[in-house]
Amino acid sequence: MRRALAVIAAAAMAAAIGVVVAGADDDAGGAAPGAAALPAAVAAGRAWTLTTAAGPVHVWAPAGFHPDGAAVVLYVHGYDTDVDAAWRDHRLPEQFALAAVNAVFIAAEAPAGSRQAVRWPALEDLLAEVFQAIDLARPTGALVAIGHSGAYRTLLAWTAAPALDWIISLDATYGEVDAWRAWMAASPAHHLIFVGDDTARWTEELARGLAEDLPGAVVTVDDLGELDDELGPATAGARAIYLRSGDGHMPLVTAGRAIPRLLGLAPVEVLADAPWRAPLGLPALTADAGAAP
Repeated sequence: MRRALAVIAAAAMAAAIGVVVAGADDDAGGAAPGAAALPAAVAAGRAWTLTTAAGPVHVWAPAGFHPDGAAVVLYVHGYDTDVDAAWRDHRLPEQFALAAVNAVFIAAEAPAGSRQAVRWPALEDLLAEVFQAIDLARPTGALVAIGHSGAYRTLLAWTAAPALDWIISLDATYGEVDAWRAWMAASPAHHLIFVGDDTARWTEELARGLAEDLPGAVVTVDDLGELDDELGPATAGARAIYLRSGDGHMPLVTAGRAIPRLLGLAPVEVLADAPWRAPLGLPALTADAGAAP
């Protein structure tokens, strides 16, 4: 079972970055997701809030985290929100706890509208600031970026990063079909998991194009709800996985089903003492329940 980590008593400082570190003693219990179990799992991990020149950055690692083979997962929010609101209102720490993977999770500020500039155009700059500021060494495992809707602008900027081989695009394809095809063609190590809902016009075009470019290496799933334990083996050799969503644009990032399950398709270790029983999903908030820290 998950064991809690001790409360971090002091703030860590690195260069000009302000860091607030949080933790708690609790036991997630390995139970099915529930109103008490998920917040306990979040509190049992370690969380940092960084203040940077490009805006806030939230970082979380599960209680069972160990550095050998660990991944780094970067989350990018869409328009009409900011990283603080997405972290809180979309209950991102709870969704990362549901993913139950051995990773450091990073959520950085991104454009809240089309007229705002990309905050972190160079992915390595973000990674350098984060791992200078927290007391965890940068893992050497997979680097995975996941973004929703307007996050496509940041994700496309990050395709220039040599270390980024896995991108999960949640209804975030708005006509950049050629750019995604070019990124996939640039290296056999590149993998793309993409979901279409409001953007189905372009995701369908992208799926057809990738099937032409990568014969036999593209898997299409007709309904996001079909994600089950058998899908992992069925997609093991795929370089691109296309999922048609039945969830709707916003539930992709608020319901707690898509993010945890899709992260399980990336090459990230599942923590033996952490997996939740299916079906995945965030429990409803009661009237007096607070949001994730």
